[in-house]
Amino acid sequence: MEAMPATHSVRATPLALLLALLLALAALLTQPACGGPVRVELEPGSVLLFGAGQSAAVHATPREKSGKAAPAEACRWTLSDPAIASLAVKHNDATVTALKAGSAVLACAVGGVKAEIPVSVRTVARLEVAPAEVALELADEPRPLALTVKVLDDQGTPVPGRIVLTRCEDEAVCRGDARGQLWATGQGRTRAVVEAQGATATVAVTVKDVRTELTRPKVIQRGYMEDLERQVQRKQAAEAGR
Repeated sequence: MEAMPATHSVRATPLALLLALLLALAALLTQPACGGPVRVELEPGSVLLFGAGQSAAVHATPREKSGKAAPAEACRWTLSDPAIASLAVKHNDATVTALKAGSAVLACAVGGVKAEIPVSVRTVARLEVAPAEVALELADEPRPLALTVKVLDDQGTPVPGRIVLTRCEDEAVCRGDARGQLWATGQGRTRAVVEAQGATATVAVTVKDVRTELTRPKVIQRGYMEDLERQVQRKQAAEAGR
């Protein structure tokens, strides 16, 4: 009896080819697109803002597997808490503007890759001023007294670079400046108010007149500049009446 030819190898060949094609397609789909970004770099690596209205710029650089930048790839920007800061974006650049104290996360997504950086907003909470009481002298040669001022945020951390303004409630006794200094203007007592981004502190001020007769006005009532102005006015009136 003649043996029948084997046919199982013929039927198996199409199935094996189909399985191989499916495996190849799956491998292709799981790989990133050729030349597409595989990571995103954000600069700077974090944002720290002090006080409402302060802004910071962030730049995103998508990079391919080779490390080459892909600037044409647009970043999709998101901020986890829009109540903390506002976000203005243009392609791969973002501007974060502080609204209130708190923390959030700024993210940039390009394709299937994402990068994130922390955003922190701090506010000036209080000032530490020393000394709490000062004694100034109104001398022949004006000399300011510099206060030591520490600006602290809501977490008690020093805030560098804040502009400190100093003023006196009675400017006939003393005057302040934008450098945290006090200048004596007339004998008496008053308070100095130190301000930095909404936070204030006060200092008790006493001024003693130690000028010599050469520079001391005969009457001290409202301060040196006011007394000098009155003397000039009296002299002009006397000359006009001649």
